[in-house]
Amino acid sequence: MAQEETIPGQTSANSPWQPIGQLPADQAGGGRGYALAGEGATVAEPGTSRIAMHMVAANYFYREQTSDYLITQRYESHTLALDFRRGFKPARGPRLELGAQLRLSHRDEGFLNGFISAFENLSLSISGVESAKNQLRTTEALPLGAFVTRNGRPVYAAPGVTSGIGDFSVVAKALLLDASPRSRGTRLAARVGLNVSGTSQFTEGHFVGVGVGLDKKVVSWVAVHGDVRATLALDRMSSWNLPLKRTTAGFSIGPELRLSRGSSLTMQLDGNTSPYLPTGTLAFDKGYGSITIGVGHRFGAVVSQLYVRENMNLPFRVRWNTDPDASFGIKISFRPRR
Repeated sequence: MAQEETIPGQTSANSPWQPIGQLPADQAGGGRGYALAGEGATVAEPGTSRIAMHMVAANYFYREQTSDYLITQRYESHTLALDFRRGFKPARGPRLELGAQLRLSHRDEGFLNGFISAFENLSLSISGVESAKNQLRTTEALPLGAFVTRNGRPVYAAPGVTSGIGDFSVVAKALLLDASPRSRGTRLAARVGLNVSGTSQFTEGHFVGVGVGLDKKVVSWVAVHGDVRATLALDRMSSWNLPLKRTTAGFSIGPELRLSRGSSLTMQLDGNTSPYLPTGTLAFDKGYGSITIGVGHRFGAVVSQLYVRENMNLPFRVRWNTDPDASFGIKISFRPRR
């Protein structure tokens, strides 16, 4: 390897595999809000920038009625998040990264309901279990948009077709343990983030959070990514006009498997405590999360990640809730060299 000739700026075909990193589930929004999104331990090199474009299509479909509440959701959201990170190294202390993200969103009836319905029909035909299919998808029982009523009185309403500016967020990140991404050393990074509310239909709220991300290559073809985080809500009432808890906690964990020198497959579990005070509904009271599967590929200085996310209620039960019924995302990061 030491004697091998390589083209400047390219990796040798025989060099150790470099994992791509944690899947960007919920980094462009899409969760229940008031929760810092998970991140790995990647920190930009001093004097370099990382620019990313993150696009997500998410289907929201839910209905629940209790003695007090009626909750309905039926719409599809399309989000574009633009992210910028800059690395630097102070004279003393760890390597640092500062970044910011802006989201643009659009809602409409979308196409994913038909796709999900076809998948549910296939699941029903294979398993014979009636609960595998959501019968509401075949009717117009749910109005387009998101609506919450309590004791017959409207609490929240959002149109199903609308566009606007989503949240703006900033993050500061410090690399606590450094190692080459191609080595089996452990990388550990801590971060603090601030989220500022955008248009009410698209916002995840005002909150601050802290998190610690870990990346480690276990063997030559397997890496593990993990993250733990806590969030402090700065709002007393959510945009859904529901009272909030003061703090929430979350996690991410999953393996990344090498497919080729530049490609990998990642499976990830995410979870978070509910940000809402008890309401007596499954929609808001249960801890929630997701299972995400994605593939990534590295094209020199460009890294792409394509993934599909399915929601769940904790502890690890896939079912309906007010998170996206299913979402598909692609994130493309450009990491220019100095």
